[in-house]
Amino acid sequence: MENASGKKISSSKLEATLVSTFPRICGDCAKLTNKQVFLTNPALQSTTLGDFFSKADTDYMIAKLAIEEFYDGEMYLIFTLKNAITVGSIILALDDATVRENAKKGVLDNDGTDAFREFSNQVCGMLDNELRPKLPKPIHLRLTTTSLINREKANSVLSDEVLHEECLILTATLRILGFDDDQFILSLSKLVGEEFFAEVIEENDKQTKATILAVDDSNTDLRIVRKLLSSEYRVMVTDQPSNALSMIQKNHIDLVLMDICMPGVDGITLCERIKRNCMSNNIPIIICSSSPTRDNVINSIRAGAVDFIAKPFTRQKLIEKIDKHLVNRGGLIASR
Repeated sequence: MENASGKKISSSKLEATLVSTFPRICGDCAKLTNKQVFLTNPALQSTTLGDFFSKADTDYMIAKLAIEEFYDGEMYLIFTLKNAITVGSIILALDDATVRENAKKGVLDNDGTDAFREFSNQVCGMLDNELRPKLPKPIHLRLTTTSLINREKANSVLSDEVLHEECLILTATLRILGFDDDQFILSLSKLVGEEFFAEVIEENDKQTKATILAVDDSNTDLRIVRKLLSSEYRVMVTDQPSNALSMIQKNHIDLVLMDICMPGVDGITLCERIKRNCMSNNIPIIICSSSPTRDNVINSIRAGAVDFIAKPFTRQKLIEKIDKHLVNRGGLIASR
């Protein structure tokens, strides 16, 4: 695995960071459920959620956590339906015999669903508290949805982009004393996993590599940009255009590369906002688009962009444009 600097990050580093949250999670879950809780046998793999659920032979409950503040993306907590029913029934303070009977029936009623959501929200808070001091930049996790998912429902619960994006899946054995062992699964995109440690790089790299912020609502396009540029520059990314300005204010950014067509805040509007801000108005902006019409080019330049590049672009063409405007700004050029 590589971080944004192009340096190798051992998967064991990410695994160790996530696994280091287990003792606190188990302790807090024990207080929440009044049961002894253990997470053991962790294993990290790189795959896609589409591939994972295509091989699923049981039903799951999936909790979607939004990753906010410096980092942008999503994390997923995945429990087997049987496990979700067990947890929900325990939260409802049902006796152990009823908990087992509910799990055996395999039916999660409305009360159980609400209880499972509350449990997921509590685990979200536990992860948030544990990851904050372990990561180099601020992070906030927020539960957004919980859903039933299986092989047949995966396409309706998750978008095609999420299903086919390469992700890191950490599996562990969840043991609630007195009940059957089951799976606990945590998934996050590889892009976000790399971004977690993007700041953990050598000081000389910080001083010699220019920092590029890529803004695009497509994680696929962000992965392409990172692949093209990570060996030459320090690359930061966000798929949330509304967060770009705060990232610029919190970090030293040498150049911004942004898409023109994005939901909520389009590239032209975002470019204008960056240029109106006294803290960022000197940062060169290159706007890119798969629709390089005359109007798009003219509007981009009028908004303050220094250049426009059509998608798809080659690595050589993109680097030529970036280096040109870094030189014009007096910025750093990555050593070749």
